[in-house]
Amino acid sequence: MLLLRARRCRWAAILLAAVGCRADVPPVPEPVPEPTSPLRDAEVVGPIPAAARVLDWDISARLDEGAHRIDGHARMRWRNTSRVAVDRMPFHLYMNAFRAEDTAWMAESRGEHRGHAARDRGGWGYIDVAKVSRRQDLGDGREGDVVALGFHEGADPSVMEVVLDRPIAPGESVELDLDFVTKLPEVFARTGHAGRFHMVAQWYPKPGVLHEDGTWRNHVFTFHSEFYADFGDYDVELDVPADMVVGATGIQTGSVVDGDRERLTWRAELVHDFAWVADPDFVEYTGSHDGIKIRQLLPPEYAPDVDAHLQAQIATLDSMQPRFGSYPWSTITIVHPPSSAAGAGGMEYPTLFTTSPVYDRGALLGLLGVQERVSGVFTTVHEFGHQYFQGILASDEFTQPWLDEGMNTMSNVLVLEDRYGPDAWALRIGPLGFTGADFVRLSQHDAATLQVIDADADAFSPVVGGYGSTVYRKTTGVMMTLRNLVGAAAFDAALRSYALEHRFGHPTGADLERALRDGLHDRVAVGHRDPDDPETGTVFLDVGEFLTQGLHSTAVIDFRVHAIVNRRAQGHAGWHRSEAGVLIGGDPPLGDGAEGAPGTEGVVVVHRAGDFVVPVEIEVVLADDAVVHRVWSGRSPTHTLRFNQPVARVRLDPAGKLWLEHHRLDNHRVAASLVGEDGLSEPVGDAYEGAAIALLAGVGP
Repeated sequence: MLLLRARRCRWAAILLAAVGCRADVPPVPEPVPEPTSPLRDAEVVGPIPAAARVLDWDISARLDEGAHRIDGHARMRWRNTSRVAVDRMPFHLYMNAFRAEDTAWMAESRGEHRGHAARDRGGWGYIDVAKVSRRQDLGDGREGDVVALGFHEGADPSVMEVVLDRPIAPGESVELDLDFVTKLPEVFARTGHAGRFHMVAQWYPKPGVLHEDGTWRNHVFTFHSEFYADFGDYDVELDVPADMVVGATGIQTGSVVDGDRERLTWRAELVHDFAWVADPDFVEYTGSHDGIKIRQLLPPEYAPDVDAHLQAQIATLDSMQPRFGSYPWSTITIVHPPSSAAGAGGMEYPTLFTTSPVYDRGALLGLLGVQERVSGVFTTVHEFGHQYFQGILASDEFTQPWLDEGMNTMSNVLVLEDRYGPDAWALRIGPLGFTGADFVRLSQHDAATLQVIDADADAFSPVVGGYGSTVYRKTTGVMMTLRNLVGAAAFDAALRSYALEHRFGHPTGADLERALRDGLHDRVAVGHRDPDDPETGTVFLDVGEFLTQGLHSTAVIDFRVHAIVNRRAQGHAGWHRSEAGVLIGGDPPLGDGAEGAPGTEGVVVVHRAGDFVVPVEIEVVLADDAVVHRVWSGRSPTHTLRFNQPVARVRLDPAGKLWLEHHRLDNHRVAASLVGEDGLSEPVGDAYEGAAIALLAGVGP
């Protein structure tokens, strides 16, 4: 197979030099041994909150490859961590989203997701629960009678309620047995099958999350909503065809081959989900970094991407561990779905995620200078980042998706900065370079003003759009703007405190806002005002006010240089009263250039065109090339600065701190009296911005 591909590449290189071929398949190294524990050493993992482990699972599952069906049995032990007794337990049946066209998910998506569509209308997926029962605990490890329990699906089949035969008191545990059948859909949205490839995720009945006050969170599965679950430990047995290469959450603890079948056992600890993948065509590459086993499962045609994904994974670990605490698990598995299952790419699960191809430039685009870090490399960075935001910090992805997707995207920007420097480009096309800030700014264009960041997933209509630009990139813009204004060290310290305090918890947006306000002390000095300003002194940023505007409103940051006026300075000729009250003087004004003439003064007027109030730096270059920096609080609509010589040019936010400001072409102005209007800068700038927006049209969640 590889030989044939190499021959095709050689002929293609002759016939189509503009198209790149990827024939270099790296050798498969000796496998790294499987760790003996799903968790790293205790001193690396750090303290585990006593309330973290809520669930214990024992699951057995058999894959019928031809029918794309899983016959499963789960024994679940659940502990009531609330203050009230419960007599009912709601469950998620996520796979039922793909059962019919009238489910909530399908109705919103119309059978499409990230450019992929359900091609085979016979390829529906579902989860059918056959039986739920409670196993009585008599103590000393003895089991009593099995009590059958009633259960029913909700109005939308993605949720189910189990009626308990008796209330479960606070602190008490209950053990349930669930028999179920899961039919995998044809993959187009995260999970399913394509040929012999099987991505098995959100595939078993999962209970909702019980909050301390006794309220349950068990949302219907809709288009933009993702997942929310408690932490627990898993022992899972997978019965699969013997030629399958399998990857899963946690570590593999055993394997028994029986004819054409193989039974694999897996163990995972302190995770809130268990996912697995199986494909006989996978090639396995293993490596390690910082004592963590890194496993990659790829089809042979994507094997040339192995090193790029490995280096991206290492860079992300090296960036995120110092920032947010150590990665607690002993393994990470990177899955590269085959091209026929591209819809499964770019999704995270505990200790396992799916990635996407590294873009092959080809010879022609290479000659044009196209270089990028936004394809498969960034996918790997982003999806591993979810091991923190929402893997360790298990926020409610339905109620506050920004706390997961947005904070993770912000952390991904920091990975690239840590690896390549603060001005690292994400995409370069010849002389044009786009940084992470450019992507964040331009991809917010218009859409991010439609919706506040702090809203639940259902508030974002697929028809209206704006989910990706708001939840992912506007959140990044808010946090990076705040970081730039208060200083990287102070911001990073506050964010690290948040990550460590809520490790293995369910933090909310209020927890994050509180951590930032406490860590940054509410008011942060960001610079000094113009000495001619009547309110001279230090300019402060109110952190709480900034977060309220950024997260809870659609306010827009937009500043512009309104005018540069170089005019005759005020003189003293004319009549004035003396101390005795007598008019004296009457001298005529001195002409320009005459000895003693008042000369020319420069006046700058800047305008806050947006409704987001935030300090901004003003850089003024005077006629003698002296550079003056001022900070304006931005609280009034306009601000005027005066200088005792002409002004050559003005730039607002010269260091690019305000990532939230997406319209920046009017942030710079040159004095027309000195250089004249060139008639070219504005249309060229507009064309550059338009091209960038068009290029980013396909970049989404």
